[in-house]
Amino acid sequence: MVYRALGVLFSDSGYSIAFAEFHENAGVWTFDLETNLSYSTGNSISLIEKFIEENDLQYRVALITVHAESTGILFSGPAIAAATGLPVITDLSALDLELGGNGEFYSTASKRLSISAGNMADLNKTICVAFMGILRWREEYNFLSSVTGASRSSIGGAVWLGQEA
Repeated sequence: MVYRALGVLFSDSGYSIAFAEFHENAGVWTFDLETNLSYSTGNSISLIEKFIEENDLQYRVALITVHAESTGILFSGPAIAAATGLPVITDLSALDLELGGNGEFYSTASKRLSISAGNMADLNKTICVAFMGILRWREEYNFLSSVTGASRSSIGGAVWLGQEA
């Protein structure tokens, strides 16, 4: 199965956006990074729309996953979904945290994608964010209690549907 996803990471260094194509074959995941950019500041909706337009990704992006590492960064999943017309996944860690976990997902995602865990720069984190959204979309466990310490494994992430009926 092939999934095309946009990952958006808000961190202390700014915004990182990456578009990748993920392939799943018999439970083995691979990915091809198609394009990425980093921004030091800006409006999240404008940056996402600009990224999609400048990279001719209209009709190629299947979903957008947004994650903020830094506290105080405000973004609205519903607003991004409304502006782009695409499904948007936010609040990845919220359920795991409520279950007593630490909300950590980079180690699990990077292992499944064969990304070196010692090389977790913003780009690799952004790829992991996009991948976590795909797992959420597929309704697969994306937070494992054995990794996070939560009372149970969970499917984390809120889904905002932006397309018309």
